[in-house]
Amino acid sequence: MKFAWGLKNRLLVALLLISLIPIVIVVVVTSRNYASLVERQVQEVSANVLERAMIRMSNQLEEIVRVSEYIAYQQTAGSDASLSFLKHYVTAGSTSGYDRLRNERDFRSATESLLLSHDYIEGLYLFAEDGTVFTSTKGSELQIGYAPFDSDWYKRTLERQGGMYVGEMAFQEFLLPDKMSITFSRALYNPKTKERIGVLLINCGAKLFDELKNDVLNDQRITVLSANGDKLFGTEAGEVSPFVPEEPSGALVNKLSDRLYVYDTFSGYDWRMVISVSLASVTMQVQSTRTFAIGFGACWSIVAVALSLWIANAFSKPVSRIAVLMKNYDKGLQPQGSLDRYESRTDEIGILYGQYANMLKKIDTLIHERYHSQFIAMSAKMKALEAQINSHFLFNTLATINSIAELEDVDSIAEMSKALGDMFRYSIKLNRDEVTLREELEHVGNYMRIQSYRYGDKIGWELDILPGLENTTMLKLLLQPIVENAVYHGLEAKKGRGTVRISAGVDESGTWIEVADDGVGIVESKLARLREMLDSPPAFEQLGAESGDSRSIGIYNVHARITLFYGKPYGIEAFSEGEGEGATIRLRLPAARTEQTMK
Repeated sequence: MKFAWGLKNRLLVALLLISLIPIVIVVVVTSRNYASLVERQVQEVSANVLERAMIRMSNQLEEIVRVSEYIAYQQTAGSDASLSFLKHYVTAGSTSGYDRLRNERDFRSATESLLLSHDYIEGLYLFAEDGTVFTSTKGSELQIGYAPFDSDWYKRTLERQGGMYVGEMAFQEFLLPDKMSITFSRALYNPKTKERIGVLLINCGAKLFDELKNDVLNDQRITVLSANGDKLFGTEAGEVSPFVPEEPSGALVNKLSDRLYVYDTFSGYDWRMVISVSLASVTMQVQSTRTFAIGFGACWSIVAVALSLWIANAFSKPVSRIAVLMKNYDKGLQPQGSLDRYESRTDEIGILYGQYANMLKKIDTLIHERYHSQFIAMSAKMKALEAQINSHFLFNTLATINSIAELEDVDSIAEMSKALGDMFRYSIKLNRDEVTLREELEHVGNYMRIQSYRYGDKIGWELDILPGLENTTMLKLLLQPIVENAVYHGLEAKKGRGTVRISAGVDESGTWIEVADDGVGIVESKLARLREMLDSPPAFEQLGAESGDSRSIGIYNVHARITLFYGKPYGIEAFSEGEGEGATIRLRLPAARTEQTMK
Protein backbone atom coordinates (compact mmCIF):
# COMPACT_ATOMS: atom_id res chain seq x y z
CA MET A 1 0.00 0.00 0.00
CA LYS A 2 1.36 3.42 -0.93
CA PHE A 3 0.39 6.80 0.46
CA ALA A 4 0.88 9.56 -2.09
CA TRP A 5 1.39 12.25 0.55
CA GLY A 6 1.29 10.21 3.70
CA LEU A 7 3.29 10.58 6.87
CA LYS A 8 6.44 9.01 5.41
CA ASN A 9 6.57 11.17 2.26
CA ARG A 10 5.92 14.41 4.12
CA LEU A 11 8.56 13.66 6.72
CA LEU A 12 11.02 12.58 4.00
CA VAL A 13 10.53 15.78 1.96
CA ALA A 14 11.04 17.95 5.05
CA LEU A 15 14.24 16.16 6.04
CA LEU A 16 15.63 16.30 2.49
CA LEU A 17 14.98 20.04 2.21
CA ILE A 18 16.62 20.71 5.58
CA SER A 19 19.72 18.65 4.71
CA LEU A 20 20.25 19.18 0.96
CA ILE A 21 19.69 22.95 0.61
CA PRO A 22 22.62 23.89 2.93
CA ILE A 23 24.85 21.36 1.13
CA VAL A 24 24.08 22.88 -2.27
CA ILE A 25 24.66 26.44 -1.00
CA VAL A 26 28.00 25.52 0.61
CA VAL A 27 29.25 23.69 -2.50
CA VAL A 28 28.28 26.52 -4.90
CA VAL A 29 29.67 29.34 -2.73
CA THR A 30 32.87 27.44 -1.97
CA SER A 31 33.52 26.65 -5.63
CA ARG A 32 33.04 30.26 -6.78
CA ASN A 33 35.01 31.89 -3.96
CA TYR A 34 37.85 29.41 -4.26
CA ALA A 35 38.28 30.20 -7.96
CA SER A 36 38.67 33.94 -7.23
CA LEU A 37 40.98 33.26 -4.30
CA VAL A 38 43.28 31.01 -6.31
CA GLU A 39 43.49 33.54 -9.15
CA ARG A 40 44.42 36.32 -6.71
CA GLN A 41 47.03 34.15 -5.06
CA VAL A 42 48.53 33.21 -8.42
CA GLN A 43 48.74 36.90 -9.35
CA GLU A 44 50.40 37.78 -6.05
CA VAL A 45 52.91 34.94 -6.33
CA SER A 46 53.73 35.95 -9.91
CA ALA A 47 54.17 39.58 -8.83
CA ASN A 48 56.60 38.48 -6.07
CA VAL A 49 58.56 36.34 -8.51
CA LEU A 50 58.66 39.27 -10.96
CA GLU A 51 59.92 41.63 -8.27
CA ARG A 52 62.76 39.32 -7.27
CA ALA A 53 63.68 38.71 -10.92
CA MET A 54 63.70 42.46 -11.58
CA ILE A 55 66.08 42.98 -8.69
CA ARG A 56 68.44 40.27 -9.92
CA MET A 57 68.37 41.58 -13.48
CA SER A 58 68.91 45.16 -12.31
CA ASN A 59 71.94 44.06 -10.30
CA GLN A 60 73.36 42.35 -13.38
CA LEU A 61 72.85 45.44 -15.53
CA GLU A 62 74.35 47.72 -12.88
CA GLU A 63 77.38 45.43 -12.69
CA ILE A 64 77.86 45.76 -16.47
CA VAL A 65 77.63 49.52 -16.10
CA ARG A 66 80.26 49.43 -13.35
CA VAL A 67 82.61 47.38 -15.54
CA SER A 68 82.24 49.86 -18.40
CA GLU A 69 82.72 52.81 -16.06
CA TYR A 70 85.82 51.21 -14.56
CA ILE A 71 87.45 50.73 -17.97
CA ALA A 72 86.41 54.21 -19.11
CA TYR A 73 87.75 55.80 -15.96
CA GLN A 74 91.12 54.02 -16.24
CA GLN A 75 91.50 55.10 -19.88
CA THR A 76 91.01 58.71 -19.05
CA ALA A 77 92.47 59.00 -15.54
CA GLY A 78 95.79 57.34 -16.32
CA SER A 79 96.05 55.70 -12.90
CA ASP A 80 96.57 52.29 -14.54
CA ALA A 81 99.12 52.36 -17.37
CA SER A 82 97.79 49.09 -18.76
CA LEU A 83 94.34 50.68 -19.31
CA SER A 84 95.30 54.26 -20.20
CA PHE A 85 96.80 53.77 -23.65
CA LEU A 86 93.75 54.51 -25.80
CA LYS A 87 94.45 58.26 -25.99
CA HIS A 88 97.59 57.51 -27.99
CA TYR A 89 95.57 56.00 -30.84
CA VAL A 90 93.56 59.02 -31.86
CA THR A 91 95.41 59.58 -35.14
CA ALA A 92 96.76 56.94 -37.46
CA GLY A 93 100.53 56.12 -37.26
CA SER A 94 101.04 57.77 -33.88
CA THR A 95 102.23 54.50 -32.24
CA SER A 96 104.58 51.75 -33.30
CA GLY A 97 103.72 48.12 -33.85
CA TYR A 98 105.59 47.13 -30.72
CA ASP A 99 103.56 49.55 -28.63
CA ARG A 100 100.33 48.08 -30.03
CA LEU A 101 101.43 44.57 -29.11
CA ARG A 102 102.48 45.67 -25.62
CA ASN A 103 99.21 47.54 -25.11
CA GLU A 104 97.21 44.54 -26.37
CA ARG A 105 98.99 42.29 -23.87
CA ASP A 106 98.55 44.77 -21.05
CA PHE A 107 94.82 45.17 -21.86
CA ARG A 108 94.20 41.44 -21.73
CA SER A 109 96.18 41.08 -18.52
CA ALA A 110 94.35 43.94 -16.85
CA THR A 111 90.85 42.71 -17.84
CA GLU A 112 91.37 39.01 -17.21
CA SER A 113 90.03 39.29 -13.67
CA LEU A 114 86.90 41.03 -14.97
CA LEU A 115 86.18 38.18 -17.38
CA LEU A 116 86.75 35.56 -14.72
CA SER A 117 84.56 37.25 -12.11
CA HIS A 118 81.67 37.74 -14.57
CA ASP A 119 80.83 34.45 -16.28
CA TYR A 120 78.24 36.09 -18.51
CA ILE A 121 80.79 38.52 -20.08
CA GLU A 122 82.12 36.82 -23.19
CA GLY A 123 84.45 39.57 -24.35
CA LEU A 124 85.69 43.18 -23.95
CA TYR A 125 86.56 45.22 -27.07
CA LEU A 126 88.19 48.64 -27.36
CA PHE A 127 87.86 50.32 -30.76
CA ALA A 128 90.37 53.21 -31.10
CA GLU A 129 89.70 56.19 -33.32
CA ASP A 130 92.46 55.18 -35.74
CA GLY A 131 90.86 51.74 -36.29
CA THR A 132 93.03 49.79 -33.87
CA VAL A 133 91.13 47.12 -31.92
CA PHE A 134 92.08 45.71 -28.49
CA THR A 135 90.27 42.55 -27.34
CA SER A 136 90.05 40.45 -24.22
CA THR A 137 87.70 37.47 -24.71
CA LYS A 138 86.74 33.95 -23.67
CA GLY A 139 86.61 32.78 -27.24
CA SER A 140 84.22 35.17 -28.99
CA GLU A 141 86.79 36.72 -31.32
CA LEU A 142 86.15 39.46 -33.86
CA GLN A 143 85.86 38.75 -37.53
CA ILE A 144 89.26 39.27 -39.20
CA GLY A 145 89.56 42.78 -40.62
CA TYR A 146 86.31 43.94 -39.00
CA ALA A 147 85.92 47.75 -38.97
CA PRO A 148 83.04 49.04 -36.80
CA PHE A 149 82.67 52.53 -38.28
CA ASP A 150 79.82 51.58 -40.63
CA SER A 151 78.02 49.27 -38.21
CA ASP A 152 74.62 50.30 -36.89
CA TRP A 153 75.48 49.64 -33.26
CA TYR A 154 78.58 51.84 -33.56
CA LYS A 155 76.63 54.76 -34.96
CA ARG A 156 73.93 54.43 -32.27
CA THR A 157 76.61 54.32 -29.58
CA LEU A 158 78.17 57.57 -30.84
CA GLU A 159 74.72 59.18 -30.85
CA ARG A 160 74.45 58.62 -27.12
CA GLN A 161 77.71 60.60 -26.50
CA GLY A 162 79.01 58.54 -23.63
CA GLY A 163 75.75 56.92 -22.64
CA MET A 164 75.26 53.17 -22.63
CA TYR A 165 73.77 51.66 -25.74
CA VAL A 166 72.27 48.17 -25.47
CA GLY A 167 71.90 46.02 -28.58
CA GLU A 168 69.48 43.17 -29.25
CA MET A 169 69.83 39.52 -28.25
CA ALA A 170 70.96 38.16 -31.60
CA PHE A 171 73.70 36.49 -33.57
CA GLN A 172 76.41 39.17 -33.80
CA GLU A 173 77.74 39.18 -37.34
CA PHE A 174 81.14 40.52 -36.37
CA LEU A 175 81.94 37.84 -33.78
CA LEU A 176 83.30 34.28 -33.90
CA PRO A 177 81.86 31.78 -33.12
CA ASP A 178 78.40 32.73 -34.24
CA LYS A 179 76.08 32.43 -31.20
CA MET A 180 73.35 34.46 -29.52
CA SER A 181 74.60 37.33 -27.39
CA ILE A 182 73.76 40.88 -26.37
CA THR A 183 76.15 43.86 -26.52
CA PHE A 184 76.59 46.91 -24.29
CA SER A 185 78.63 49.77 -25.77
CA ARG A 186 79.60 53.34 -24.89
CA ALA A 187 81.88 56.02 -26.34
CA LEU A 188 84.98 57.06 -24.34
CA TYR A 189 86.12 60.70 -24.14
CA ASN A 190 89.17 62.57 -22.88
CA PRO A 191 87.82 64.59 -19.92
CA LYS A 192 90.32 67.39 -20.47
CA THR A 193 89.94 67.95 -24.19
CA LYS A 194 86.40 66.46 -24.53
CA GLU A 195 87.83 64.59 -27.47
CA ARG A 196 86.50 61.09 -28.26
CA ILE A 197 89.26 58.52 -27.89
CA GLY A 198 87.36 55.29 -28.75
CA VAL A 199 84.39 52.99 -28.12
CA LEU A 200 84.07 50.18 -25.51
CA LEU A 201 81.98 47.13 -26.42
CA ILE A 202 81.00 44.52 -23.80
CA ASN A 203 79.63 41.28 -25.28
CA CYS A 204 77.44 39.25 -22.88
CA GLY A 205 76.14 35.73 -23.47
CA ALA A 206 72.80 34.18 -22.49
CA LYS A 207 74.18 33.49 -19.00
CA LEU A 208 73.37 37.10 -18.26
CA PHE A 209 69.75 35.98 -17.71
CA ASP A 210 70.45 32.69 -15.93
CA GLU A 211 69.55 34.02 -12.50
CA LEU A 212 66.09 34.87 -13.78
CA LYS A 213 65.29 31.17 -13.74
CA ASN A 214 65.55 31.00 -9.96
CA ASP A 215 62.24 30.87 -8.05
CA VAL A 216 60.27 30.53 -11.28
CA LEU A 217 57.50 27.96 -10.81
CA ASN A 218 56.93 25.11 -13.24
CA ASP A 219 53.81 26.64 -14.77
CA GLN A 220 55.31 30.16 -15.01
CA ARG A 221 57.13 31.63 -18.00
CA ILE A 222 59.43 34.66 -17.71
CA THR A 223 60.32 36.81 -20.71
CA VAL A 224 62.51 39.89 -21.12
CA LEU A 225 61.54 42.24 -23.98
CA SER A 226 63.53 45.05 -25.44
CA ALA A 227 62.17 48.56 -25.90
CA ASN A 228 61.11 47.53 -29.42
CA GLY A 229 59.23 44.52 -28.14
CA ASP A 230 61.81 41.96 -29.29
CA LYS A 231 62.44 39.05 -27.02
CA LEU A 232 65.80 39.19 -25.26
CA PHE A 233 65.25 36.17 -23.05
CA GLY A 234 62.61 33.50 -22.42
CA THR A 235 62.55 30.59 -19.96
CA GLU A 236 61.05 28.35 -22.63
CA ALA A 237 63.12 27.69 -25.71
CA GLY A 238 61.58 29.04 -28.89
CA GLU A 239 58.84 30.85 -27.00
CA VAL A 240 57.69 34.12 -28.50
CA SER A 241 55.95 36.62 -26.27
CA PRO A 242 52.27 36.71 -27.29
CA PHE A 243 51.93 40.41 -26.63
CA VAL A 244 53.84 43.60 -25.82
CA PRO A 245 52.34 45.40 -22.82
CA GLU A 246 51.55 49.05 -23.46
CA GLU A 247 51.70 50.18 -19.85
CA PRO A 248 55.04 50.25 -17.96
CA SER A 249 53.77 47.86 -15.32
CA GLY A 250 50.63 46.01 -14.35
CA ALA A 251 48.73 42.74 -14.75
CA LEU A 252 46.13 41.53 -17.21
CA VAL A 253 44.44 38.39 -18.48
CA ASN A 254 44.65 37.61 -22.18
CA LYS A 255 41.53 35.58 -22.90
CA LEU A 256 42.74 34.59 -26.36
CA SER A 257 45.77 32.78 -24.95
CA ASP A 258 44.06 32.09 -21.60
CA ARG A 259 47.09 33.35 -19.67
CA LEU A 260 47.71 35.80 -16.83
CA TYR A 261 50.50 38.37 -17.46
CA VAL A 262 52.33 40.35 -14.77
CA TYR A 263 54.96 42.82 -16.07
CA ASP A 264 57.25 45.72 -15.11
CA THR A 265 59.86 47.99 -16.80
CA PHE A 266 63.56 48.56 -16.10
CA SER A 267 63.90 52.31 -15.60
CA GLY A 268 67.29 52.74 -17.30
CA TYR A 269 66.80 50.54 -20.36
CA ASP A 270 63.08 50.49 -21.22
CA TRP A 271 63.18 46.72 -21.02
CA ARG A 272 60.00 44.89 -20.05
CA MET A 273 60.03 41.81 -17.90
CA VAL A 274 56.88 39.69 -18.24
CA ILE A 275 55.83 36.69 -16.17
CA SER A 276 52.96 34.68 -17.62
CA VAL A 277 50.95 31.90 -16.02
CA SER A 278 48.60 29.62 -17.90
CA LEU A 279 45.13 29.91 -16.47
CA ALA A 280 44.59 26.33 -17.53
CA SER A 281 46.76 25.24 -14.61
CA VAL A 282 44.79 27.50 -12.31
CA THR A 283 41.59 26.13 -13.79
CA MET A 284 42.81 22.59 -13.17
CA GLN A 285 43.45 23.40 -9.53
CA VAL A 286 40.08 25.08 -9.22
CA GLN A 287 38.43 22.23 -11.09
CA SER A 288 40.03 19.62 -8.85
CA THR A 289 38.85 21.53 -5.79
CA ARG A 290 35.41 22.00 -7.34
CA THR A 291 35.31 18.30 -8.17
CA PHE A 292 36.27 17.47 -4.60
CA ALA A 293 33.63 19.85 -3.27
CA ILE A 294 30.99 18.42 -5.60
CA GLY A 295 32.06 14.87 -4.78
CA PHE A 296 32.00 15.60 -1.06
CA GLY A 297 28.62 17.28 -1.47
CA ALA A 298 27.32 14.32 -3.45
CA CYS A 299 28.58 11.82 -0.89
CA TRP A 300 27.13 13.83 1.96
CA SER A 301 23.89 14.17 -0.01
CA ILE A 302 23.74 10.39 -0.34
CA VAL A 303 24.34 10.08 3.39
CA ALA A 304 21.70 12.74 4.05
CA VAL A 305 19.20 10.96 1.80
CA ALA A 306 19.98 7.63 3.47
CA LEU A 307 19.59 9.14 6.94
CA SER A 308 16.38 10.88 5.87
CA LEU A 309 14.99 7.61 4.53
CA TRP A 310 15.99 5.81 7.70
CA ILE A 311 14.44 8.43 9.96
CA ALA A 312 11.30 8.63 7.83
CA ASN A 313 10.98 4.84 7.82
CA ALA A 314 11.70 4.60 11.55
CA PHE A 315 8.84 6.98 12.36
CA SER A 316 6.34 6.19 9.61
CA LYS A 317 6.83 2.47 8.91
CA PRO A 318 5.22 1.24 12.16
CA VAL A 319 2.21 3.48 11.58
CA SER A 320 1.89 2.49 7.93
CA ARG A 321 2.32 -1.19 8.78
CA ILE A 322 -0.42 -1.26 11.38
CA ALA A 323 -2.67 0.70 9.00
CA VAL A 324 -2.10 -1.93 6.30
CA LEU A 325 -2.74 -4.75 8.80
CA MET A 326 -5.99 -3.17 9.88
CA LYS A 327 -7.12 -2.62 6.30
CA ASN A 328 -6.32 -6.20 5.25
CA TYR A 329 -7.63 -7.92 8.36
CA ASP A 330 -11.04 -8.69 6.85
CA LYS A 331 -9.21 -10.26 3.85
CA GLY A 332 -7.35 -12.67 6.11
CA LEU A 333 -3.91 -11.23 5.19
CA GLN A 334 -2.16 -11.33 8.56
CA PRO A 335 1.45 -12.62 8.15
CA GLN A 336 2.85 -14.75 10.95
CA GLY A 337 4.74 -12.63 13.50
CA SER A 338 3.65 -9.37 11.86
CA LEU A 339 3.25 -7.66 15.27
CA ASP A 340 6.25 -9.09 17.12
CA ARG A 341 8.72 -6.53 15.75
CA TYR A 342 7.06 -3.51 17.35
CA GLU A 343 4.99 -5.05 20.17
CA SER A 344 8.02 -5.19 22.49
CA ARG A 345 8.74 -1.47 22.20
CA THR A 346 8.06 0.70 25.26
CA ASP A 347 7.04 3.88 23.46
CA GLU A 348 3.69 4.89 21.97
CA ILE A 349 4.24 2.56 18.99
CA GLY A 350 4.66 -0.39 21.36
CA ILE A 351 1.45 0.48 23.21
CA LEU A 352 -0.44 0.76 19.92
CA TYR A 353 0.82 -2.61 18.65
CA GLY A 354 0.24 -4.28 22.03
CA GLN A 355 -3.38 -3.19 22.22
CA TYR A 356 -3.95 -4.21 18.59
CA ALA A 357 -2.41 -7.64 19.29
CA ASN A 358 -4.72 -8.13 22.31
CA MET A 359 -7.71 -7.19 20.17
CA LEU A 360 -6.69 -9.73 17.50
CA LYS A 361 -6.31 -12.46 20.12
CA LYS A 362 -9.82 -11.85 21.39
CA ILE A 363 -11.21 -11.87 17.86
CA ASP A 364 -9.33 -15.10 17.06
CA THR A 365 -10.74 -16.73 20.19
CA LEU A 366 -14.27 -15.85 19.16
CA ILE A 367 -13.67 -17.05 15.59
CA HIS A 368 -12.14 -20.31 16.86
CA GLU A 369 -15.11 -21.03 19.07
CA ARG A 370 -17.52 -20.37 16.22
CA TYR A 371 -15.68 -22.46 13.68
CA HIS A 372 -15.19 -25.29 16.19
CA SER A 373 -18.92 -25.74 16.40
CA GLN A 374 -19.20 -25.56 12.63
CA PHE A 375 -16.44 -28.16 12.27
CA ILE A 376 -18.43 -30.59 14.42
CA ALA A 377 -21.39 -30.24 12.10
CA MET A 378 -19.07 -30.61 9.10
CA SER A 379 -17.61 -33.83 10.51
CA ALA A 380 -21.09 -35.26 10.97
CA LYS A 381 -21.89 -34.44 7.35
CA MET A 382 -18.69 -36.17 6.24
CA LYS A 383 -19.67 -39.32 8.14
CA ALA A 384 -23.09 -39.19 6.54
CA LEU A 385 -21.43 -38.79 3.14
CA GLU A 386 -19.29 -41.91 3.74
CA ALA A 387 -22.39 -43.88 4.77
CA GLN A 388 -24.14 -42.65 1.62
CA ILE A 389 -21.26 -43.82 -0.58
CA ASN A 390 -21.13 -47.21 1.20
CA SER A 391 -24.90 -47.69 0.87
CA HIS A 392 -24.76 -46.99 -2.83
CA PHE A 393 -22.05 -49.57 -3.30
CA LEU A 394 -23.80 -52.12 -1.04
CA PHE A 395 -26.93 -51.94 -3.21
CA ASN A 396 -24.99 -52.61 -6.38
CA THR A 397 -22.95 -55.42 -4.80
CA LEU A 398 -25.99 -57.18 -3.42
CA ALA A 399 -27.59 -56.95 -6.84
CA THR A 400 -24.55 -58.61 -8.32
CA ILE A 401 -24.50 -61.41 -5.73
CA ASN A 402 -28.19 -62.05 -6.34
CA SER A 403 -27.71 -62.29 -10.07
CA ILE A 404 -24.80 -64.75 -9.74
CA ALA A 405 -26.69 -66.83 -7.21
CA GLU A 406 -29.59 -67.23 -9.65
CA LEU A 407 -27.40 -68.12 -12.61
CA GLU A 408 -24.61 -70.18 -11.00
CA ASP A 409 -24.44 -72.63 -8.24
CA VAL A 410 -20.68 -72.24 -7.50
CA ASP A 411 -18.31 -71.47 -4.64
CA SER A 412 -17.42 -68.06 -6.10
CA ILE A 413 -20.20 -66.59 -4.01
CA ALA A 414 -18.12 -67.37 -0.91
CA GLU A 415 -15.11 -65.44 -2.27
CA MET A 416 -17.28 -62.51 -3.18
CA SER A 417 -18.84 -62.55 0.27
CA LYS A 418 -15.37 -62.52 1.89
CA ALA A 419 -14.25 -59.59 -0.25
CA LEU A 420 -17.46 -57.77 0.60
CA GLY A 421 -16.92 -58.42 4.29
CA ASP A 422 -13.37 -57.06 4.10
CA MET A 423 -14.69 -53.92 2.48
CA PHE A 424 -17.30 -53.44 5.19
CA ARG A 425 -14.72 -53.98 7.91
CA TYR A 426 -12.41 -51.44 6.20
CA SER A 427 -15.22 -48.87 6.15
CA ILE A 428 -16.52 -49.45 9.66
CA LYS A 429 -13.72 -50.84 11.83
CA LEU A 430 -11.03 -48.22 11.23
CA ASN A 431 -11.48 -45.45 13.79
CA ARG A 432 -9.34 -42.84 12.07
CA ASP A 433 -9.84 -40.53 9.08
CA GLU A 434 -6.46 -41.20 7.40
CA VAL A 435 -5.08 -44.55 6.19
CA THR A 436 -2.03 -45.59 4.19
CA LEU A 437 -2.07 -45.80 0.42
CA ARG A 438 -1.44 -49.57 0.76
CA GLU A 439 -4.63 -50.00 2.82
CA GLU A 440 -6.61 -47.91 0.34
CA LEU A 441 -5.32 -50.01 -2.57
CA GLU A 442 -6.25 -53.25 -0.74
CA HIS A 443 -9.76 -51.85 -0.38
CA VAL A 444 -9.82 -51.10 -4.12
CA GLY A 445 -8.50 -54.63 -4.77
CA ASN A 446 -11.44 -56.17 -2.89
CA TYR A 447 -13.78 -54.01 -4.94
CA MET A 448 -12.18 -55.04 -8.24
CA ARG A 449 -12.25 -58.73 -7.17
CA ILE A 450 -16.00 -58.49 -6.71
CA GLN A 451 -16.36 -56.71 -10.07
CA SER A 452 -14.33 -59.40 -11.80
CA TYR A 453 -17.09 -61.91 -11.06
CA ARG A 454 -19.62 -59.64 -12.66
CA TYR A 455 -17.65 -58.59 -15.75
CA GLY A 456 -15.14 -61.41 -16.07
CA ASP A 457 -12.23 -60.55 -18.36
CA LYS A 458 -13.99 -57.47 -19.68
CA ILE A 459 -12.45 -55.29 -16.93
CA GLY A 460 -8.90 -55.35 -15.57
CA TRP A 461 -6.79 -53.03 -13.44
CA GLU A 462 -3.12 -52.06 -13.15
CA LEU A 463 -0.95 -50.35 -10.54
CA ASP A 464 2.02 -48.00 -11.12
CA ILE A 465 3.04 -46.74 -7.69
CA LEU A 466 6.32 -44.92 -6.98
CA PRO A 467 8.42 -47.21 -4.75
CA GLY A 468 8.20 -46.22 -1.10
CA LEU A 469 4.97 -44.27 -1.59
CA GLU A 470 2.77 -47.13 -0.27
CA ASN A 471 3.25 -45.93 3.33
CA THR A 472 2.11 -42.37 2.66
CA THR A 473 -1.12 -41.39 4.42
CA MET A 474 -4.34 -40.15 2.87
CA LEU A 475 -8.04 -39.82 3.62
CA LYS A 476 -10.03 -43.07 3.78
CA LEU A 477 -12.37 -44.06 0.93
CA LEU A 478 -10.97 -41.72 -1.76
CA LEU A 479 -9.97 -44.16 -4.50
CA GLN A 480 -12.85 -46.69 -4.45
CA PRO A 481 -15.55 -44.14 -5.48
CA ILE A 482 -13.31 -42.90 -8.33
CA VAL A 483 -12.60 -46.48 -9.48
CA GLU A 484 -16.30 -47.27 -9.26
CA ASN A 485 -17.08 -44.29 -11.53
CA ALA A 486 -14.41 -45.50 -13.99
CA VAL A 487 -15.98 -48.99 -14.11
CA TYR A 488 -19.65 -48.06 -14.40
CA HIS A 489 -19.39 -44.90 -16.50
CA GLY A 490 -16.21 -45.54 -18.46
CA LEU A 491 -15.75 -49.26 -19.06
CA GLU A 492 -19.21 -50.83 -18.74
CA ALA A 493 -20.47 -49.22 -21.96
CA LYS A 494 -17.23 -49.94 -23.81
CA LYS A 495 -17.08 -52.74 -26.36
CA GLY A 496 -14.28 -55.11 -25.59
CA ARG A 497 -11.86 -55.26 -22.68
CA GLY A 498 -11.16 -52.17 -20.57
CA THR A 499 -8.52 -51.35 -17.97
CA VAL A 500 -8.39 -49.12 -14.93
CA ARG A 501 -4.85 -47.88 -14.22
CA ILE A 502 -3.92 -46.41 -10.82
CA SER A 503 -0.67 -44.38 -10.73
CA ALA A 504 0.94 -42.43 -7.88
CA GLY A 505 3.94 -40.14 -7.61
CA VAL A 506 5.25 -36.88 -6.23
CA ASP A 507 6.12 -33.46 -7.70
CA GLU A 508 6.87 -29.97 -6.42
CA SER A 509 3.26 -29.44 -5.28
CA GLY A 510 2.92 -32.69 -3.28
CA THR A 511 1.58 -36.20 -3.87
CA TRP A 512 -0.60 -37.06 -6.86
CA ILE A 513 -2.72 -40.14 -7.57
CA GLU A 514 -4.32 -40.76 -10.97
CA VAL A 515 -7.20 -43.13 -11.79
CA ALA A 516 -7.29 -43.52 -15.59
CA ASP A 517 -9.54 -45.68 -17.77
CA ASP A 518 -9.56 -46.36 -21.48
CA GLY A 519 -13.34 -46.33 -21.67
CA VAL A 520 -15.91 -44.19 -23.46
CA GLY A 521 -14.50 -40.90 -22.09
CA ILE A 522 -16.35 -37.73 -21.14
CA VAL A 523 -17.94 -35.49 -23.72
CA GLU A 524 -16.72 -31.90 -23.75
CA SER A 525 -19.96 -30.37 -22.40
CA LYS A 526 -20.07 -32.71 -19.39
CA LEU A 527 -16.34 -32.24 -18.76
CA ALA A 528 -16.85 -28.45 -18.71
CA ARG A 529 -19.71 -28.79 -16.16
CA LEU A 530 -17.62 -31.15 -14.05
CA ARG A 531 -14.67 -28.77 -13.96
CA GLU A 532 -16.97 -25.85 -13.12
CA MET A 533 -18.35 -27.91 -10.24
CA LEU A 534 -14.84 -28.73 -8.97
CA ASP A 535 -13.87 -25.03 -9.09
CA SER A 536 -16.82 -24.03 -6.89
CA PRO A 537 -16.41 -23.84 -3.07
CA PRO A 538 -16.78 -27.30 -1.48
CA ALA A 539 -20.03 -28.08 0.31
CA PHE A 540 -21.63 -31.17 1.75
CA GLU A 541 -25.07 -30.74 0.21
CA GLN A 542 -25.58 -33.37 -2.47
CA LEU A 543 -26.12 -32.17 -6.02
CA GLY A 544 -29.67 -31.84 -7.26
CA ALA A 545 -31.26 -34.48 -9.46
CA GLU A 546 -31.38 -32.03 -12.30
CA SER A 547 -27.67 -32.53 -12.90
CA GLY A 548 -28.46 -36.00 -14.12
CA ASP A 549 -24.87 -37.25 -13.71
CA SER A 550 -24.15 -39.61 -10.84
CA ARG A 551 -20.51 -39.76 -11.96
CA SER A 552 -20.13 -36.06 -11.16
CA ILE A 553 -21.76 -36.60 -7.76
CA GLY A 554 -19.18 -39.22 -6.72
CA ILE A 555 -16.22 -37.21 -7.96
CA TYR A 556 -17.51 -34.03 -6.36
CA ASN A 557 -18.06 -35.70 -2.98
CA VAL A 558 -14.47 -36.99 -2.94
CA HIS A 559 -13.21 -33.55 -4.04
CA ALA A 560 -15.21 -31.90 -1.23
CA ARG A 561 -13.72 -34.20 1.40
CA ILE A 562 -10.13 -33.56 0.20
CA THR A 563 -10.55 -29.78 0.03
CA LEU A 564 -12.31 -29.50 3.38
CA PHE A 565 -9.76 -31.74 5.11
CA TYR A 566 -6.49 -30.52 3.54
CA GLY A 567 -7.52 -27.10 2.24
CA LYS A 568 -6.69 -25.47 -1.10
CA PRO A 569 -5.12 -26.13 -3.58
CA TYR A 570 -5.67 -29.83 -2.91
CA GLY A 571 -8.57 -31.70 -4.52
CA ILE A 572 -9.49 -33.35 -7.83
CA GLU A 573 -8.70 -32.52 -11.47
CA ALA A 574 -10.54 -34.15 -14.40
CA PHE A 575 -9.11 -34.80 -17.88
CA SER A 576 -10.50 -36.40 -21.05
CA GLU A 577 -9.58 -36.12 -24.70
CA GLY A 578 -13.24 -36.52 -25.62
CA GLU A 579 -15.79 -39.22 -26.28
CA GLY A 580 -14.20 -42.63 -26.79
CA GLU A 581 -10.76 -41.48 -25.54
CA GLY A 582 -11.02 -42.53 -21.89
CA ALA A 583 -10.80 -40.31 -18.81
CA THR A 584 -8.30 -39.48 -16.07
CA ILE A 585 -9.10 -38.29 -12.55
CA ARG A 586 -6.13 -36.85 -10.67
CA LEU A 587 -6.12 -36.48 -6.86
CA ARG A 588 -3.85 -33.72 -5.49
CA LEU A 589 -2.75 -34.43 -1.89
CA PRO A 590 -0.16 -32.84 0.43
CA ALA A 591 3.44 -33.99 0.45
CA ALA A 592 3.87 -37.61 1.47
CA ARG A 593 3.50 -38.33 5.19
CA THR A 594 3.93 -41.77 6.71
CA GLU A 595 2.18 -43.35 9.65
CA GLN A 596 5.28 -42.76 11.78
CA THR A 597 5.05 -39.05 11.03
CA MET A 598 1.38 -38.97 11.94
CA LYS A 599 2.04 -40.63 15.27
